[in-house]
Amino acid sequence: MATLIYDEARLFGICFLLGGALAFFYDCIRIVRLLIRHKDWIVDLEDLGFWLVTAWLVFCTLFTYNRGALRGYAFFGMFLGVVIYALTLSRMILFVVGKMIPYWKRGLEIFQKPFRFFEQNVKKILKNFVTDVKIAFRSR
Repeated sequence: MATLIYDEARLFGICFLLGGALAFFYDCIRIVRLLIRHKDWIVDLEDLGFWLVTAWLVFCTLFTYNRGALRGYAFFGMFLGVVIYALTLSRMILFVVGKMIPYWKRGLEIFQKPFRFFEQNVKKILKNFVTDVKIAFRSR
């Protein structure tokens, strides 16, 4: 009987940690969105991917630690993990990251400058080439 209770307590603890880990993973996605602009359909794909990964992890956790049986306390543990993470660590992490993002964006801009310069020059060269080809075809 005691091992059954220990197994259930272990499942609750694992689900609690899984909920916190999933919330942290979603915060990472939010941070990337703050750094790099996304189109709406890309945000939708990211969210779809997040929820598919979440569903798979929840299924694997329940299957591995509880032989696939759905238990209310397991879902409550995940919910509690998300809520406690969101009320504590998430706020601190997003506050610190919010202060650092302008510096990170400047770093990204410095990193992207050579690529933008290269892209602009290649576009200009290709545009001139296309114009020359059009002139050559018109003169025939």
